Amino acid sequence: MQHDLNSLKSRLENIWKPADFERIFTSSKRPPHLIRQKTILFSDGDPLDKLYLIKEGFVKLYRLSEEGKETTIYPYGPGDVLGLRALISKDRCTKHNAECLTDIKVMILSHQEFFNLTLRQPKYLIDLMHLCLNRLLYTETRLEAFITTDTTSRVAIFLDYCMKRFGKETDSKVTLPIILTHQLIAEFIGSVRETVTLALHKLEKEKILEIEKGRITILDAKALKEYCL
Repeated sequence: MQHDLNSLKSRLENIWKPADFERIFTSSKRPPHLIRQKTILFSDGDPLDKLYLIKEGFVKLYRLSEEGKETTIYPYGPGDVLGLRALISKDRCTKHNAECLTDIKVMILSHQEFFNLTLRQPKYLIDLMHLCLNRLLYTETRLEAFITTDTTSRVAIFLDYCMKRFGKETDSKVTLPIILTHQLIAEFIGSVRETVTLALHKLEKEKILEIEKGRITILDAKALKEYCL
């Protein structure tokens, strides 16, 4: 009993550390599911009784306005959990649309399975808190960027996030493993494609990044970070 309390206390004191959700999802002993690019995992208002853990690939979470304009909220990739809002809300429904940007492999855990696990391992609730805190910090950073920065800075903030979260480092360069079109970046940062194109060209001219067939490589992470301040 004391060991369990010490483990729980240690996890709470280190809530900032990333959670290893794969060990939670593997408890179901189900193999990963392959879901094809452009598949809609769920839509705004759908009841949802499961969580998805992304093993491979990328998903975008977005909303549509009454006029049909798309606003992309989050980029999700390997290690991220989808369906969190439905788990912790009273109505157990989604408030966004989730679309596969690439083919993905996901592990699935029902809400009841997750709740049963937390009864045996309360520290998983702290892992859940970690996810919520991360989403809150991302939202605060994005909101601040909308209010206080120009388009180039917002592009830099988004690329810096993707670099830290998904980037593959080789020879002091960091390549983003997902194709990011100018339009997609515009949807993520709340801008228009033409303005994003100008911002990317500026960052390329300054040798901060290079783009080849939609694949972005960060050449100077320090200089990119300066645009985020």
